[in-house]
Amino acid sequence: MSETTLSEKAYQNLRQKVFSGELQAGDRLVNRTLASEMGMSFIPVREAIKRLSSEGVVEQVPGAGAFVRKIGRQELAQLYDVRELFEPYAAAQAARHITDYELADLWIIMRSWAATGEEILTNAGKASAEQMGRWLRHDEQFHQILIKASRNIWLEKIMNDLSLISLCFQAQRENPDILNPAVINEALRSHAELLNLLEAGDAEGAASMVRVQLNKREEVLAYI
Repeated sequence: MSETTLSEKAYQNLRQKVFSGELQAGDRLVNRTLASEMGMSFIPVREAIKRLSSEGVVEQVPGAGAFVRKIGRQELAQLYDVRELFEPYAAAQAARHITDYELADLWIIMRSWAATGEEILTNAGKASAEQMGRWLRHDEQFHQILIKASRNIWLEKIMNDLSLISLCFQAQRENPDILNPAVINEALRSHAELLNLLEAGDAEGAASMVRVQLNKREEVLAYI
């Protein structure tokens, strides 16, 4: 396997560890330890860490090493600002270009998402760390398909390079109290409605719905 392929494998592995909560904010990333766990040399791991650093997921501290970054309230608010610029446009374009296969994938995500929400609600609306991680994965997967369906390679590159969605969800992961019954019900309702708008090809309606969803930012920022 080439170094490039190994570097990509290491990158995806580390990224998943961060966004699943296995590696948490403040954790130090040690090249050789991680390389040993992944069964590869430290060189592709070093390249993967460098890539995550360029995306803002990892912080390089001179003389101390690389650490998973903690997203602060101001930085999270700025991430939402950028999402508000791009995602309504992505939703409008997706409504024009989304395929039947992508719509089917979104409905599958919605069913799993609703099942996770019901599971949390039956537990008095209190999410466990595992349920929180699952809920956020559904949310992230939904929006990634939405952005891809816009058929705009530059928009997709910007969103991926900045890890906008993932960084927002990473910050939320540490605060499971965000997932109260009102938030769960509203999120599921609004995303189901957004999916219906995408299916109907309603570009203006889809863009408007995404703006409404992102305007809920204060409910998230209150916990950061």
